[in-house]
Amino acid sequence: MALAPAAASAAWGRPFQLVKPGTLDYLPPQLAISPSGAASAGLGIGDVDTAGSTQAYFVSRSAGGKVAALHRIGGASQVLALAYAGSVLELIVGATPGTLDCCSSAQALRVSAGGALRQRQTLVSGLTGATLGQVVPLADGRMLAAVAGERGVWATQSSKRGRFAAARRLTGASKSPESLSATWLGGESSVLGWTAASGPAGSADPRTIFYSLGSKSSGPRHAHSLLQVPAGHRIDQLQVARRGSNATAAWIESFTDRLGAFDSEIRAADFGSHPRARTISAGSGEAAGLSVASDATGAQAIAWESCASGAACTVRVATRGSNGGFGHGTQLGSIDASQTPAVAVGPSGEVVVGWVRGGHPMAAVGSAGTGRFGAAHVLSPTTFALDLTVAFGPRRDALAAWTQGTLNPSLVAADYRAP
Repeated sequence: MALAPAAASAAWGRPFQLVKPGTLDYLPPQLAISPSGAASAGLGIGDVDTAGSTQAYFVSRSAGGKVAALHRIGGASQVLALAYAGSVLELIVGATPGTLDCCSSAQALRVSAGGALRQRQTLVSGLTGATLGQVVPLADGRMLAAVAGERGVWATQSSKRGRFAAARRLTGASKSPESLSATWLGGESSVLGWTAASGPAGSADPRTIFYSLGSKSSGPRHAHSLLQVPAGHRIDQLQVARRGSNATAAWIESFTDRLGAFDSEIRAADFGSHPRARTISAGSGEAAGLSVASDATGAQAIAWESCASGAACTVRVATRGSNGGFGHGTQLGSIDASQTPAVAVGPSGEVVVGWVRGGHPMAAVGSAGTGRFGAAHVLSPTTFALDLTVAFGPRRDALAAWTQGTLNPSLVAADYRAP
């Protein structure tokens, strides 16, 4: 089923295979959809119990619904990010030598509409430890790419022909990044956000949100501080989303309360000279699994997993239209504790939230402006779904994808057609 113009009524299509069953482990997929409705998924396949065994792949699907063969990315072990610049697919991949886990370098790969590799470029080398990546399409075929490793954050911007400039380091030598997120602000403008703390990665509590702006003349070059949370608090899972020509930062803030109990909340703040943080998840349980999305007008959605002490976890989502503020969130149903919800916002403010419940891939559709959602829909009868992700296409149609199975896992997807 293709990402075609909307049918008379909204409907989820039957699930179909993007990647056939195999014998190795399928790592969480990432999705990208082109302006024409073509789609691609990037993922890693390997033995999770064997260091350095993961191999990076991508698979593409035409706007007419034809799934191409799975493409192995030689010399890459992990897909860090992917996005379309027009009909051209841009991937940021991580590579590492020998039997080490990813990553020692980050590379950009540009793939034509026909699936041919057009160019490959090393963006950052000398990386250590777990690596994060972002790639964001800008106007005129330009792209923003960002990479974070244990030793810093780097950013670069491509020309119209797809060649990236030398990556610029945005962090000091003593800062270890913990989160990385970027978004398009219209034209060639962009913003990159991250958190970092002094000391080895994972050993310190990041309390400050940093950001850097990109423009037509260059990619992000200078780091600024957006805000700092109080002492004893920690920022986790930062994400940034477009708000018209501005941006919003959303994050999980964790701390120990006055009674000595651990607590965590979803908070958000619009960028500005005096940003004001607002708690989105007050009184709804401990927060985890943050996912944020927006459209070009600034309609936004924040989805997260909320777990009460001794109780099952639930999916919650808070939205706002291009004007107004967030509510405290709508509860959509239960979610497997090990899974993270995913959210996407369509071109007219439609919101799709996807998650896994009892091994079933689930989705609910609503409106960013009203905050109302329809009933949750089971996308497949399987009870072995994991790592569901969602993306919106250009014509108010969405795609959900998830890994399915344990002994012989596959990558499965389903289309959504808006009314």
